[in-house]
Amino acid sequence: MTTTQDILVVTAGSRDQRRIEDLYEAKNTWHFGVKETPPLDTLFCKNQAQRLIVYNKQEFHLLLAYSEFANHPNIPVLASDLWLHWLNVRFCLDLPITLLNAIFFNFFICKDGHPQMLKKVILEVFYTEHLVNYMLVVKPPGSPRGQYDAIQAFGTTFYPKYSKVSEQKHMPAVIVIQRRNTMPVLSFRKALPEDNDDIVEMIDSEDPELRKKHGDFYIAEHLLNVEGTDHNDKIIIAEFEEEIADNVKGAGLMWLSQSLDIKVLATNYHFERLGNLVRYTPGFKHAHVEFKVISVVHKSYKELFTRKQMEDRYKSRVSLINEGEQAEARNILFRKYKHIYEDLRTGVYYMTAYQDKLEICFDLPDGEHATSENRLQYLAKASNGFLLKMFQLHPLVRYEYTFHSLSAMFSAFPDHDYCVTMVPANVSTSPCQRELLRFFLPVAHRPGSAVSENLFVAHRSTLFGELRVHRLESQEVDEIRTLISKQARKRDSLSEDGSEDSNGLDDYTEDVLTIFEAIIKDILENPMCELTCFTIRCGQSKKHTDCPLVGFLILSPFLVYDDISKVFMMPRDQFSMTHKRGEIVMFRLHPFFQMWCNPILRTVALYDNYRELYYMHFFSGISLPNDLMYNMMPVEPRRMKKNLFNYKCVSFRRRVAVGNTSQSTNIDICTSRMRLFCHNLQPTMHMGGKSSLVVVGFSHTSMAFLRTVIFAWNSKDLINYQKYNCLPMLDITVLVGHGVVESAYDCDFSCNYCANGRNCYVDTGNVNPFVRDTMQRMDVRHWVRFVSGTMKSIKRQEKVLELSDGCHLYYEKLVLMAATRFGFEDKEFKGHPIPLNYVVNNHRLDRIIFYHKVREIVELMDSYNIIVYGYNLCIYECIHFLVTHGCKAQNITYVQPHVRTEMEELANPELDSRLDPIILEMLADLGVTVYLSTSYSQFIMSQDNSTIEKVELVMHPSNEKIVLDCELFVNYNVNSISTALQNVLTEAGIELCDRMIVVNSRYCTNDRNIFAAGRNIIMVPKPNFQYTNCSPQEMAEKLAYELNMAKLVMQSRYSKPYMFTGILPMGYQIIKFTQPKPLLIGQLPIEFSETMTTYDDGDFCRIRLNKKLIVIEIVCVTKKPKRLYFMEYFCGKHAMLLNDLRGRFQSGWIQNFLEFFQQPWTELLMHDRFEDLQLKNRRLLLSMLLMNNKDNPRSSLENTQRQKLEENVIDFVRTYRKDFTHEFALPEDWGVFNL
Repeated sequence: MTTTQDILVVTAGSRDQRRIEDLYEAKNTWHFGVKETPPLDTLFCKNQAQRLIVYNKQEFHLLLAYSEFANHPNIPVLASDLWLHWLNVRFCLDLPITLLNAIFFNFFICKDGHPQMLKKVILEVFYTEHLVNYMLVVKPPGSPRGQYDAIQAFGTTFYPKYSKVSEQKHMPAVIVIQRRNTMPVLSFRKALPEDNDDIVEMIDSEDPELRKKHGDFYIAEHLLNVEGTDHNDKIIIAEFEEEIADNVKGAGLMWLSQSLDIKVLATNYHFERLGNLVRYTPGFKHAHVEFKVISVVHKSYKELFTRKQMEDRYKSRVSLINEGEQAEARNILFRKYKHIYEDLRTGVYYMTAYQDKLEICFDLPDGEHATSENRLQYLAKASNGFLLKMFQLHPLVRYEYTFHSLSAMFSAFPDHDYCVTMVPANVSTSPCQRELLRFFLPVAHRPGSAVSENLFVAHRSTLFGELRVHRLESQEVDEIRTLISKQARKRDSLSEDGSEDSNGLDDYTEDVLTIFEAIIKDILENPMCELTCFTIRCGQSKKHTDCPLVGFLILSPFLVYDDISKVFMMPRDQFSMTHKRGEIVMFRLHPFFQMWCNPILRTVALYDNYRELYYMHFFSGISLPNDLMYNMMPVEPRRMKKNLFNYKCVSFRRRVAVGNTSQSTNIDICTSRMRLFCHNLQPTMHMGGKSSLVVVGFSHTSMAFLRTVIFAWNSKDLINYQKYNCLPMLDITVLVGHGVVESAYDCDFSCNYCANGRNCYVDTGNVNPFVRDTMQRMDVRHWVRFVSGTMKSIKRQEKVLELSDGCHLYYEKLVLMAATRFGFEDKEFKGHPIPLNYVVNNHRLDRIIFYHKVREIVELMDSYNIIVYGYNLCIYECIHFLVTHGCKAQNITYVQPHVRTEMEELANPELDSRLDPIILEMLADLGVTVYLSTSYSQFIMSQDNSTIEKVELVMHPSNEKIVLDCELFVNYNVNSISTALQNVLTEAGIELCDRMIVVNSRYCTNDRNIFAAGRNIIMVPKPNFQYTNCSPQEMAEKLAYELNMAKLVMQSRYSKPYMFTGILPMGYQIIKFTQPKPLLIGQLPIEFSETMTTYDDGDFCRIRLNKKLIVIEIVCVTKKPKRLYFMEYFCGKHAMLLNDLRGRFQSGWIQNFLEFFQQPWTELLMHDRFEDLQLKNRRLLLSMLLMNNKDNPRSSLENTQRQKLEENVIDFVRTYRKDFTHEFALPEDWGVFNL
């Protein structure tokens, strides 16, 4: 028997097309609206605000109903944006219908015998669309009798003006369904002591600890205690008129209080933009109260690491640098290192706290004076907000009722504009709280805040303000200028006669205004201009220009979809000829209304007939503001780089400000660092894990993990991308060192020696593309909280991280990913700080500091010695960096430690024993001094132990000691974890082995709430597959799967190639891919694999095949500038899949592997859906083998298989033909020739 709980109403997606077609073809159905004829291939190409399907959970494959809603009627001859005018002219409607508060119910089909489905669909739309008060159904003339009877029962039917009753049958009609007449009636009242049991039961569903702490009757006791007193707490309960379950009518409770301590809030949180939550009425008497607070200044992201910034720091510290009698170049150099560059690792450089004076100005009661001694009491009475202590919905009530409950809270305090709620920092938010906080704005803590709770504020206008969207009129331009140039004024510091410098605009605002003036001039004066501007106002005046301006939006056509889809994961362009895409050029909106992003964007898209809206934000230069950027769906960069062959991206015309004028410049989309956001005008869905997570470290694995969980909802078929406006929602805190994140996303650093920095070691850093795009094609800082500091201890019982500055971080799950690639243990420094001339390049911040130190040593000293120590391919790029950045080769010494000769059991792309002798000869040709089999012994420090004077080395096998002078020591010795982290983990009782964190197969340590991943782990028991030197992306996916933060089909062993990329001396580009070993037992070392090598036209390529003819290694060295990331597609593939790679090489048909892998056929392998083709072929072959008759000859079976496989390939090419750069021929193409 079907119950109400078994019926689900969900959003329809492209995967539901088959079920919808079955419903269309079913005989026992009824419908209203225009019914198409299956197949419905174009169904999801049409613009709809909502597509809902209804089905029974017990019969998932059978749909009960399907419906379509849009913000315009389905009338082909009526322009989409003129329906409101048509409605007002043709029909006698006295309802305040606008573009934002109405939606059209255009189509509905339902199986017979399910009359309740129509109501469920109507209620679902009213639940999810809070601004929609009117649902309209257009009944066309001459519709069959009874087709619209069911929907007419829910609303009122309006006919055209001046029509007769006898003519109404043949005339159109509009059915209006009002929210207030359809939704369940919800009433609110004060709680009574006898409501205790119902209230406690609701609270227990989210926080059962309260009953254990206060007893079974704590609500009743509180209500009895405050009765008859002047206590201003209010407990309000919501009830339905009808029972939602047996003896259940309660919907939720709200515990409110008028007691707001303005002094505590204002001195612990930044409330300036909210008027410090006090009333300030112009023309009234006002009082002033002053408090001493701590404020903070964040250094601008612009010019954090530029040479100009370093020169300014030198000028401010010139007395410290040049002090003393010994002012020779070496001493000045090290003082610069200390006072300029090492400061980049301190928090003071990025953020400065200072003592500030907070002045609050508020209304005084009548008869009082501003000098009254009771001003603090009057401050409390001038409060303009109330406190929400507790909010809870009944478990059976939908979370969408949060909106109505919040409206009731403001109704309980009609004289207050703000609602304040506080959330404990050590408690995860419940689903009910997450829905509530959507309507609130977070308020930042002040430095040294004595209150640990996170604070959120909601404003009355968010709920009750009526928004209007209209095209720009010329008289509105001045208001928009004011909105752009309006500074973040601190009203608390202004008195009535106070003044503010209206011309004090920062450079960014000046540039935005300059570009805006050029755009508006073009819109108003050029009738052929493709740009459009809309204003957003809030109010109920008849003339919209009388309402306050709260935002504006500028749109233009989005014409670079094909180009930008080459670097981002975007759906195939299936409707470019029938629909337009728009680009948001500029979007400003008051924070109180930003949660209404969906209806606003749907409305402006209706005006210009846009199907999707995009926004591009460039890291460098000027990106025009978009306040709702993070209310739009982020577009994920491609997870693997494709070969674009000779495809040339169309240069994108981008407006920039040059002085007082606006100019257009060309931007190469395929190489620019930018983020892309999309709003597909579909319902918003928040995606992400619900648990609280703390990550320690910002290693490659950590960055890959953050990207994986942010886009955990995305898939190759992009089903969620097309179905929802997906917004990541995560509760992740990352603990990093000072300046690490800022340097990773910095774009203003420029190298004086490199033309564009594309191949500069500072920017590349041997990072693979998946991790690099985390910094260059997206910005994780919005979805993830970064905390700068150093971990002091882990309190496992309390689940708390204690930092060295006294702060505490609470966690549910802790993930350790703080592996350091290079460095020595701290014992080498004998308890002293790290020397000033000791360099380890683990992060981009290290490489930026390294660059500036090298620049200083080149400019200040004629004779110096830079020692580079270690053994891996990264070293050679570092030496190339030194040689090409001003260092003379004779001033560079490369020390290679003694390396034991042994078989290469596990693949490691960062080492290559066969290439090493060749590269060493290249170094010798350059003039670099090279010491082989010479290991580090000790540092000889200066008297104050601040710098390295000399380095003692030991040569093998003679054990002869040599001592080298050292001005800069660059260490590439392989490391795992720092000594400080090792000590913290040891004190916390986390199991370690050889300075590696011991984990099990689920990456969990001996504490079930602490996980670890990256270079710093060792698995116990040892698995029978390679897990070291593996892809950070694959390790991140496995960790996300174990933490239940990603739904992936996952196996324990590793299968994705691991990449190393870099620049060798003399400008050679090297890229190396290795395939991890799936099994270890019984496998031969790498040296016993088959090797194939080509060298042609300066391109060296080496490919290794295992015994099963699987490509396990690809090495390419070339001087050609083209990036070779696409070679990743071919590592791990069978030689026969690669166009019979081995057979063609042995036949002498392949002279250059690099050219071979750039032939047109490789484009098929790089297609996103090629794995689907492989799966289809595999299933086909299995089915044919199972159905094979043993009497059939083997040759006949093989021919049949070959024919079927060829048909599958042809179908694949035919389906995705437009996705390929090359024009592959199909059988039907030969029809145009007369053969």
